[in-house]
Amino acid sequence: MPLSLRDYVARFSLEFVVVTIALFALVINVSLINHANLLETNDQSVIFSFLKNNPALNTALFSQNNTTTILAKSDQWVTSALGQSPFSSGIVLASSTNTNTTTGSVNPTIQDNVIMKTNPADTNNFMRHGETVYEVASGDSIISIASSFGISPQTIMIENKLDQNSTIRPGQKLTILPTTGVTHTVKSGETVSQIAANYKVTEDDILDANDLELPDSIIPGDNLVIPLASVNVPTGTRPASSYTTTTSGQIALKQATAPASFIGGPVDFIWPTPVRTITQGYSSRHTGLDISDSKMEPIYAAADGFVEISGWQTGYGNTIVINHGNGFKTRYGHASELFVSAGDKVVKGQNIAKQGRTGRVRGVTGIHLHFEILKDGVRVNPLLYVKP
Repeated sequence: MPLSLRDYVARFSLEFVVVTIALFALVINVSLINHANLLETNDQSVIFSFLKNNPALNTALFSQNNTTTILAKSDQWVTSALGQSPFSSGIVLASSTNTNTTTGSVNPTIQDNVIMKTNPADTNNFMRHGETVYEVASGDSIISIASSFGISPQTIMIENKLDQNSTIRPGQKLTILPTTGVTHTVKSGETVSQIAANYKVTEDDILDANDLELPDSIIPGDNLVIPLASVNVPTGTRPASSYTTTTSGQIALKQATAPASFIGGPVDFIWPTPVRTITQGYSSRHTGLDISDSKMEPIYAAADGFVEISGWQTGYGNTIVINHGNGFKTRYGHASELFVSAGDKVVKGQNIAKQGRTGRVRGVTGIHLHFEILKDGVRVNPLLYVKP
């Protein structure tokens, strides 16, 4: 007698259950494989793909906010300040500051084709690591270089053994630390803990500044960067005689006032000497440009004008001051010879003097032109108006 349907169910119920589970598992696997094939790179996950293609399931995640884009592998983070990814391939991740107004916590978000999460490199503690060698360019000053690297001028001065009387020249190489502070050479037997205690900083400060993972990573001879809130330049590191006042060849001072009819035309300055080398740039402590090749080169009038001063001025030595009208004047200091006198009218490019080392200069090698531009009585950076 054939079995009824009830008999089949009674005898093979377990087998039916097993087959049903197997079919369900097969359907799930096929679905996941299809989602995985939609991924654009190997670094994206199945979960990401699922969220991306089913936004209705996670509408709360689609908040928009200010975003910083960085380059990263799935397990590495690099700040965008490095310019480009050092990896041959990678995906773009982004950090968001989407804050929950109730809890104050920072939530992960999804935007466009990227999953967005808090960026651990996007903090104030992230800094450059290691020393940088910088080549001085024309017009640079210690202050401007320090500002561009975000450190104190004193840090550059101490690391490069400079003091308040030092000058820097184009082509000179300077060592730039990653942060305000000093360097310390590790001695035999020293530990990070001891070094930190000596400088009154924490071990983590030293480890972070030097990109060290463990305190016992240091060995004798290592040059460590010690981050400090501020550093002081030692005084008296140069003898006072490094500057000398040369009075030989002194020319009597003459002054004249421009006539009331003198107005001057549009001012278009030219470079005031054949030499293009700036040996010291403009700064708050040095209100002009020092230009020199250590030879007594000609000095030219930078624009048409009226000579108001010719002769010896304290500090400047033999000097010429030209009034160009419209509130502009130029000064040419330390000359060895003057070819014009107060009250003369000059034209742009006229040979008015010869470079020298009169006045307060740095020893016998101090042959140079000190060139200033004044606007309404205030010394301004000449490089704003003329280029070498």
